[in-house]
Amino acid sequence: MRIGIAGAGIAGLTLAWLLDGVHESVVLEARADLGGNLRSQRFIDTHGTPRMVDLGVHSVSLEAFPLFSRLTNALGLGADDWVSAPASHTIEVAEQEAPFFQGPLTASAGDEEAEGDGLPPRDAGQAVTTLVRESAKWAARGLDWQVPLRDMVEPWPWPTALKENVVYALAASLWGCDLARASTLSARAVAALFADEAPAGSTPLTQTLRHGMQDVAWRLAAQLNSADLRPGTALRGIRRAGDRLAMVDATGVPHEVDAVVLAVPADAAARALQDLPDAETARRALASYRYADINQGLHLDPCYVARAPRHRSTTNITVEGSWALGCIRRRFEDSAEVYVSQLDHRANLPRRLLARTTFRTLLPTPAMFAAQRRLGPLQGRGGLHFAGHVVARGATQEAAVATAVDTARRLGCDSARLKTLAPS
Repeated sequence: MRIGIAGAGIAGLTLAWLLDGVHESVVLEARADLGGNLRSQRFIDTHGTPRMVDLGVHSVSLEAFPLFSRLTNALGLGADDWVSAPASHTIEVAEQEAPFFQGPLTASAGDEEAEGDGLPPRDAGQAVTTLVRESAKWAARGLDWQVPLRDMVEPWPWPTALKENVVYALAASLWGCDLARASTLSARAVAALFADEAPAGSTPLTQTLRHGMQDVAWRLAAQLNSADLRPGTALRGIRRAGDRLAMVDATGVPHEVDAVVLAVPADAAARALQDLPDAETARRALASYRYADINQGLHLDPCYVARAPRHRSTTNITVEGSWALGCIRRRFEDSAEVYVSQLDHRANLPRRLLARTTFRTLLPTPAMFAAQRRLGPLQGRGGLHFAGHVVARGATQEAAVATAVDTARRLGCDSARLKTLAPS
């Protein structure tokens, strides 16, 4: 078969890689670059040393992401390619001198007092412990993905400041929305990022790639033999061509295929389906998805972190009014530092701004998860499939790769590469 894939993010590229040698594929990508939210930037640090740093997805947990870990192993990435670092957070509130919270997002050993429906936390640290433990409970009892975060948090006997500056601020900084919107996101989606499985009292570790996370995308592309990869070529629409489908690119050229996989944002997918009368149900579902735009900047000056170096963490969040703005601090082996920050809603931009880019982040709203349920039965109908974040359960590389694996199986792929991703 010949498979058409729209989108060369991690899901689309992984799917093409899995199908390679079994089915032919043509991959259309609107951006000139590959990888979607995997965006690595080369720069020269203050020591004059060339570095790679990520403006998009900057770290993963290989322990928590077994499928993604097996994929990177299959691509030839070994232990020496990864750098492990403690995952710590600092939350500052504008016009307060001391950090509101500093530490790992994990449960504290021996601290059992504060529960969501029990006593109010004594401080922000105990609030984080409660959030982590409650998040694990939501997942364990199968809380519906359509339950808003505020429905779970507002009944807690917490001061408003703890709810806003801890729970809602953490979510808002990740998805680029304000605190009010963060409270409306899916509680399960937020919990998926904070339900920590590390032992109580320990600090979780995350991993970054020495040559940038986009190296995963480049390696996937380099190992494609039977795929026609076309970066800088957007999908304009899809139409029926007898018993087949035709993907029409932005230049008007049709690419006839036996099946189409849409691994693009929901609005782009809906536009591509406009000329297919039998895709009305899918278009209505896709209309329920909402995005936020985040402008990210790479800079050398520590303008968005705590003044005292001892108060700086891997992830630094500043709560200013209705916004919680994130800044990632990357520290290299020789103590050189660089920062990747959200630039929106800042009073001043960094003086030493090296690069900037814009992302669209999908907001995991209850309406989105309701739409996912409607898309599920449509998978494969009329040769149309969906992959990537529009059908993924979480905003992680693990979830995106899982959608590629599921789609490959629906397309009848039984490749050796697919077998390498199966649990041993």
